[in-house]
Amino acid sequence: MPEPEVVFAPMVDRSVGSPSSTFVVQECLARARPGGADHGEVPLHRHRLEDEAWYVLQGTLRFEYGTRTLTATAGAGVFLPRGTPHTFWNPGPDPARYLLITGPKTAGLLEALHGPNRPSPAGLKALYDTFEIDLLE
Repeated sequence: MPEPEVVFAPMVDRSVGSPSSTFVVQECLARARPGGADHGEVPLHRHRLEDEAWYVLQGTLRFEYGTRTLTATAGAGVFLPRGTPHTFWNPGPDPARYLLITGPKTAGLLEALHGPNRPSPAGLKALYDTFEIDLLE
C-alpha cells in the first residue's frame, strides 16, 4: 500500500497522487498569451480511457471541445468525459491558476511532457499514443 502523500502550499506545479494512483490532482498555472492568442501550449487532443476535470482558482480558462467554446472563470468547474476532443488556454491578460484532476495515464503524459527529457515535436504523436491519448493537430 502506498504511503499517504501530503503536499503543502504552494502546490503550483506539484501533484497529489502519481501515475500509479487512481487519480491525480495538480495545481497549475497558465500564463497569458500575447493578445489572448488561442490554444497556446495544449494541442487539440482526445483521451481514450480517462475523464478530465478542471477547477479554476484564479483568472480565466477558455475551453474548446467538440464544436463548442466555453469560458470558465474563478470558481468554475469543467468536466470533459473521455472521447471528447478538446484544448484549453488562458485568454486573459493575467495568469490563471487551476486544479487539474486527471487519471494516471494523463498524469504520466504530463510528467513526460514537463520532465527533463522532453520529447521533440516529431515525437509528440507517439508519446501521446503511449498514454492512450490521441493528438488531433
